Amino acid sequence: MLWIIPGIFLILRGTLIHLTKIEWIDIDLVPILLIYLVAKEHYFSAGGLAFLMGLLTDALAPCQLGLFAFTYSAILLGIIQCRQFLDFNNLRTAMLLGAVFHLAKWAIVVLVMSVYPLGNALPSIGAVRIGASALITSGITPFLFYFYDQVRKKEEHREYA
Repeated sequence: MLWIIPGIFLILRGTLIHLTKIEWIDIDLVPILLIYLVAKEHYFSAGGLAFLMGLLTDALAPCQLGLFAFTYSAILLGIIQCRQFLDFNNLRTAMLLGAVFHLAKWAIVVLVMSVYPLGNALPSIGAVRIGASALITSGITPFLFYFYDQVRKKEEHREYA
């Protein structure tokens, strides 16, 4: 169930953003779920989810194929290496990592897209927009952690026949 939520969000993100008229913002649920999975020590699941959601993003975005798959996987690897120094179950740390993940994602994407341009597909998102998006993404992190905990508890208590 936890894998389905960000996939559906990625598919519907463009439509939802257009309908709510907030095209200037880039809210991403994938980094929050990845940080949650690392906090619960599900490294293999987090790596698989990062790669699959990156491929799904690559399929829906006008960029080089594999850019987001590489970006999500590389940033996740860095976060897993920081695991021994940080308490991921602390919500403040999770919020900070959500913002850092978002900023690192856009830094890598803009860097790669400026080195290997694909026509005029370079994102026209500025530093203020990226910063605001990172703040909003980190602000919804505690709510999504609570939601993911509730979904996980229901999945654990489900009886399998």
